[in-house]
Amino acid sequence: MALTSGTKLGPYEIQSALGAGGMGEVYRARDTRLDRSVAIKILSAAFSADCDRLVRFEQEARSASALNHPSIVTIYELGQDGSTHYIAMELVEGKTLRELLVSGLLPMRKAIEIAAQAAEGLTKAHEAGITHRDLKPENLMVSHDGFVKILDFGLAKHGSPSGERSDMFNTSTSLTAPGLVLGTVGYMSPEQAGGRPLDFRSDQFSFGLVLYEMVTGKRPFQRDTAAETLVAILREQAEPIVAQNRDAPAPLCWAIERCLAKEPDKRYVSTRELARELAAIRDRFSEKPAMHVETRPTNLPVLRTGFVGREKEVAAAKELLLRQDVRLVTVTGPGGIGKTRLAVEVAGGLIEMFPGGIHFVPLSPLSDPGLIASVIVQTLGIREAGGQSPIEILKKNLQDSLRAPMLFLLDNFEHLVQAAPTVAELLAAAPNLKILVTSRAALHLYGEHEFPVPPLALPDSRSVPAVEVLSQYPAVALFVQRAVAAKPDFELNRENASAVTEICARLDGLPLAIELAAARVKVLSPSSLLTRLASRLTAINGGRAGPAAEAADTSRRHGLELRPFERCRAEAFPKIIGVRRGMHSGRRGSGVRHQR
Repeated sequence: MALTSGTKLGPYEIQSALGAGGMGEVYRARDTRLDRSVAIKILSAAFSADCDRLVRFEQEARSASALNHPSIVTIYELGQDGSTHYIAMELVEGKTLRELLVSGLLPMRKAIEIAAQAAEGLTKAHEAGITHRDLKPENLMVSHDGFVKILDFGLAKHGSPSGERSDMFNTSTSLTAPGLVLGTVGYMSPEQAGGRPLDFRSDQFSFGLVLYEMVTGKRPFQRDTAAETLVAILREQAEPIVAQNRDAPAPLCWAIERCLAKEPDKRYVSTRELARELAAIRDRFSEKPAMHVETRPTNLPVLRTGFVGREKEVAAAKELLLRQDVRLVTVTGPGGIGKTRLAVEVAGGLIEMFPGGIHFVPLSPLSDPGLIASVIVQTLGIREAGGQSPIEILKKNLQDSLRAPMLFLLDNFEHLVQAAPTVAELLAAAPNLKILVTSRAALHLYGEHEFPVPPLALPDSRSVPAVEVLSQYPAVALFVQRAVAAKPDFELNRENASAVTEICARLDGLPLAIELAAARVKVLSPSSLLTRLASRLTAINGGRAGPAAEAADTSRRHGLELRPFERCRAEAFPKIIGVRRGMHSGRRGSGVRHQR
């Protein structure tokens, strides 16, 4: 039964109702002893005789009262007046985070401030051995002056809960409808949803869900039913934040994604570490309150031709590189497959996500693995100091100046694999540094994610589709693009469609080989070129210019000029026939290979 204004509960006088939920009601009241406003939470009369409910009600008061922190609601008293059990607590004038989110996305600065304050309060609870187990927007109150308070410790666990099982279908003690499962289920961790032992890292996952919703306006795993939601929490990955809110800073996205790791061991070792990261992000935003973080210039090669195909690969590589737990991605594949072009396209699409800069480091000219650090130092324009090695200069510079996420693109690493430990050293020295590598082989470093580049998609040569459909296949589209560059009046039509398709198929969708072949349409028709291809691709090496000039011309159309030494290497282009053959025994599918 609801209490009316003027009702007395011990020294407290009820003034008005604030809300009601499954466990009881909350009222605004006046403390007659100290003449201050307080909030009074009443345990419903229906539950007063329920020992479990009463224990949980008392546990809420004891858990919160054991914590003294500005971001945790203050408990004044656990009391009883006749058969009425109540908790007197600090009255927070404001709105719950849920109420704020109903109006739409919060300004990014405000969202980060709320996240940082809540993380500090959560850290205090975890360091006291208390796991909240019911974090959600309804249990975060934001006062009118911007202070955040964590509410409702009714499901909290004390000490180390590592040996305890979760009671996943318990109704929370927050202001939710009686017995409502969806509200609680939507913010559970995988271990909580699976009924497994849990600890403070379970709260990190729940907190990550709250932050995700603040930044995107969506609940990442919410489905039509509680069962479907639980399955999503256990098995599915959240959609990348950047795909839904491009204004979200990369470090914040990474922090949220780390919180949402399915395995607890992949989350933060301590919530203090998470709180420090969020505080650093908040401070960075506060430095220039009226401006976005200025993006530093990049030195990525300027591409003079359009990028053909690879849309799925580019999207997958971007998503991989933006994951918080991924710092090293190696794009692998045989020579001529388009590793550099793909990596440059990926990096170029992520400039806004790396305000510390994206730096392209060409390694083809290098023959000594020991000089990699020196080349990177020169690329960054760092002054070398006497008596210090380039690697020490580089590490010190990164440690001193790396405030925003930075990306290195180390191109053509395959002949310098002995220098792989240098890459590991740089990653260890600079927490906000990520490295994208192109190489014919993986570096075999811990934490490396290999991204194999597949050939360009080909139509089935046994059944040539209509010209309009055929031109949509990336291998054919590339051939046509390069053919038009060599012969402006070239067009794909019914007469040459079959020959063009067969040429691309014989070259196994290898971009460099297709480009070189397409350049020959200036002197050979597609059917004539196909006939010559039957004789070990000799036509590609024909003509007055020779293979070195052909390769140089191809590189210029890509926007990547060949240096003299590269022209010499291009003389070995006939070996691409061997690469083409070798691809028959290699894996043609795309995707990310297992982490090392």
